[in-house]
This record gives sequence, C-alpha cells and structure tokens, in this order.
Amino acid sequence: MAKIPFLFRRKNVFYFRIRVPVEYQELLKVRAIVQSLKTEKQAEAIPLALKLAAHFKASIQDLKNGKANYQFTRYDGVENNAVSATPLIKSTAPLLTVVIYDFLKRYDPTNKSMLGKLTGTLAILIELVGDKSINQILQADLNNFFDEVQKLPVRRDSKKFAGMGIKEIIIANTGEPCIAEKTFTGTYRACVSVFIQWAVVHYKDQGFPDLSVKGGIYRGIRAGGINKQRAMKFDELQKLFGHPKMKGYASSSKTAHYCFLPLVGLFTGCRINELCQLNPFTDIVQEFETGIYYFHFTDEGETSAGVDKSIKTKSSKRIVPIHSKLLELGFLDYVETVKRGNHKIIFPEWKPRGGKASANAGKWFARYLEEIGLKDDTEGARLSGFHSFRHSFVTHGIENKIGGIFAITGHEVEAVDGFGKISTVAKGYWSRDIADNILEKQITIEKFDYGLSFYRPTA
Repeated sequence: MAKIPFLFRRKNVFYFRIRVPVEYQELLKVRAIVQSLKTEKQAEAIPLALKLAAHFKASIQDLKNGKANYQFTRYDGVENNAVSATPLIKSTAPLLTVVIYDFLKRYDPTNKSMLGKLTGTLAILIELVGDKSINQILQADLNNFFDEVQKLPVRRDSKKFAGMGIKEIIIANTGEPCIAEKTFTGTYRACVSVFIQWAVVHYKDQGFPDLSVKGGIYRGIRAGGINKQRAMKFDELQKLFGHPKMKGYASSSKTAHYCFLPLVGLFTGCRINELCQLNPFTDIVQEFETGIYYFHFTDEGETSAGVDKSIKTKSSKRIVPIHSKLLELGFLDYVETVKRGNHKIIFPEWKPRGGKASANAGKWFARYLEEIGLKDDTEGARLSGFHSFRHSFVTHGIENKIGGIFAITGHEVEAVDGFGKISTVAKGYWSRDIADNILEKQITIEKFDYGLSFYRPTA
C-alpha cells in the first residue's frame, strides 16, 4: 500500500500518526502521536486520520500564536503515549485538512464509488500542496499538484513503492510509465473540481480562494485506453475452461470457487467486485411469480466483515437471471454449500482486503491466465484479468445481434428496449420495479451460447 499522510497499517488495522514539532515535544512528553483508528478499511481510515490531523494541527497553530491555553489528555487505548490537544480558541482560517474532512463527511454516502475516489485523491492533494491554512493556498499550488500527480505510476500499490509517500513514489517512478490521461482527467482533476466547487460555497467567507482546475493540463505520453482489455477469442475460452488445471479444480468441492468465478463472469458480463460481494442469502434470489433465479447486484444489504459493498454507477444496481448453463453445472448446489457455512459472500475462500471482496480473487485469476499461457500484454488490447469477460460478453452479444445486453451488464444507456431513446425528464417518471423485466432479461441471457464444454464442479 502506498503511504497516505498520517496513516499506517499494523496487522491490517489502520493507525493515525503525526509528528509533534520539536519545540513542543518536551511540553507534551512525546515525539509523535499515534492513535488506532479501529478499522481495516482504508476508505474509513483516511477521513478519520484527516480529522485527527486537522484537530492537532489547529491546536498547535493556536499554541504558536499564543491564542489558546491547552489541557492535554490521553486517548483511551492508544499506544506510544499518544495525546490529544483541545483548543479553546480556533484560528480564523481553517487548515486544508479541516475543510476536506468536512467535505467528505457531508458527501453523499450512497455514492460509494465517487466517495472512494474523492477520499484517495484529496489525501494526495494534502501531501502535495501541504496542509496550509486555506487562505494561503495559491493557484500555483494547485497547478503544481496537477503537474506532479500525473507523474504517478500506473499502480501505486506495487510492492516496490511499499511504505513510500506520494512525493517519494513520484521520484522513484521517474522515467517509468505514468497514469493515462483518462485517469488524470476522470479521477484527479474531476475530484479536485468537485471539492473546490463545494469549498467555495461553504468556506469562501473563511478564506477559501477562487481556484480553477483549468491549469490541470495532461502532459503525459500514454495514449488513452492503453490498459484496455479485450474480448477473449473462442480458442482462448476453450483453453481457459478446458485446461487440466480447471478440471482439477472441478474435482473437489474445496476448489469449486475457482470454477464458478469465471463461469459466472462469462454468463453475466459482470464486474468482478459485483460478483464477489454477492451475499448468497440475499443477493441470489428466486423470483416468486416466475420462479426464475437471479443475481441481485447491489450495494445494499448485509455483507461479510471487511467488505464495503459498492457499485460503480446507479445503473449497476440491477438483476441478472442465472443462465441455465450455470444451473446445469450445479451453481445453486454450490450456493447452498456456502450458505451452510453461514458465509455472507459468495466466495469466502478469498478473504476480503481493503474493503473489497474481489481483491484476492482478481489476483488469482490474473495468475491463472498467466499460468496457462493466456496472458496478453498488448497495449490497448490486453488479456490480463477478469474484466476481459465483460468485453467477451458484450462482444458476443453485439456480434450475434442480441438485444438488451446493456441492461444485463449495467451500462448507462439512453434508450430502453421497446421505447427507444428516453429523456432525462422521462426517466424521472420511470417507476418500473427492479424485477418487472425479468422475463425479458431471461430471454436475453439464454441467447448466450458460446459453444463451449465445461467441467461440472463438485458441490
């Protein structure tokens, strides 16, 4: 994990840490403040760390200015003699951490995907710009942030960057591939823009400046779509599902999950995290009136410890009928086995990590592709991970003129089958229940026949 300001992890639990200025170490009797945040989820830990950092820095600043008297008290259960300082007088211009924490606290919690992007991006903003009082932030600071952040590597979580801060990672990545323009504009510039618009409304009277993201110009050389994956060819699918390793996985109930992960991906075109976070008790359902079994891809409902259920967009919340081939291969028997173990995720053998049920599953599948000789690193047409199933599903549907495929995959579309293009206003009046079109979707799903043979996993 790349280093995040004020944050480190010990035995999967996140901790807050901040260095006490030298001139106050004797007064406080500590060199650093350390506080357990009591969470294994990075998305939860970052705003908590920002809150503590803002609180402490505001206290120290007031102390420097002679504006406050302090009573320092110890946190309950902290390590390394960590202390907290409670200011009696607040400075007039809050620090950047204070404003960012307030923003994240007020942001729509149901939009988990965007909230995750904002949390990570704004933590980097603090490290690169510095935790200044907001009335001291210059346009030049923001422009420099955009110049620096686009130098980040494609994968900051690579082992070679472990324990490094963002500035150290940028230096270590000099001369190596950097993030693509789509990542720069769609994540970093977009997130900062959302934050600035909010901050101007809520903190302008406290000194937040009129900043612009127009200075965020991408100067990298990586072409858009360089990491895009492609659909699998027929012979590649044959090799993937017919390989002796897959036959071995199918021979034991203890390894059945290795078979069903790619099988469900092939017959739904779903994203890997949507699949892995399915709760077998609530998200694999039989519709009462039709008797059709379906997957309910959603960010709602109970889940396993360590999992933060999320979906990419509003259209990602959907139902997908279970293909008859999956039923034939014993998928429901597998589900019952998982339920007997009282597991709240469909593949409990892959332990959640970083709030994601799919983290370890995705790594396994990438290794499997490499082990059986299917990995393809061709730029712009890679075959290196589970997302290739999504491309395969859509490609097969389009090539075979199967209607309704985007309602299955959860892509945003402007048209609705049978009604044509629907305006934004009309969509606001749309009251169709989530399972009302299950028969239409079943017809769509059953048209998917890849002409492949599969091993039946042992339940």
